[in-house]
Amino acid sequence: MRRTLFLISVLAALSACASTPRQEDAAVKPAPPAVVTLSGTLSYRERVALPPDARVTVAISDVSLMDVAAPVIAQTEFATGGRQVPIAFSLDYDRARIERAHRYAVSARITDGGGRLIWITDTHVELPPPGQGVDLMLVHVPG
Repeated sequence: MRRTLFLISVLAALSACASTPRQEDAAVKPAPPAVVTLSGTLSYRERVALPPDARVTVAISDVSLMDVAAPVIAQTEFATGGRQVPIAFSLDYDRARIERAHRYAVSARITDGGGRLIWITDTHVELPPPGQGVDLMLVHVPG
């Protein structure tokens, strides 16, 4: 019985000496936002005005696999409303859809009111890390 009481008192003393977690360690750290916003601009070098009914499409695509259509992760489309380049854009995407081992590209296109393609990105533009913007340079599509 004495031995049991001795062990209980030793354990109680040791537990009293144990450090308690600090307030900031015990606090729950917020998860990174699920939705990330990519901001940027589109422009082209030529001094050609866009038609007043032009439409812009910006997309983020998974370009990891060759010889298959790249799945679109996020896309936005809007009318220029007569604005000319450089045109600012923002595109929200789900961070959970971005896999570390994959490659992602940001692309853009401008069509006229009838849907005819007039400007497009022709180079690979890597999806930047969250918080960084991107400037997309488009080239003219003859026709």
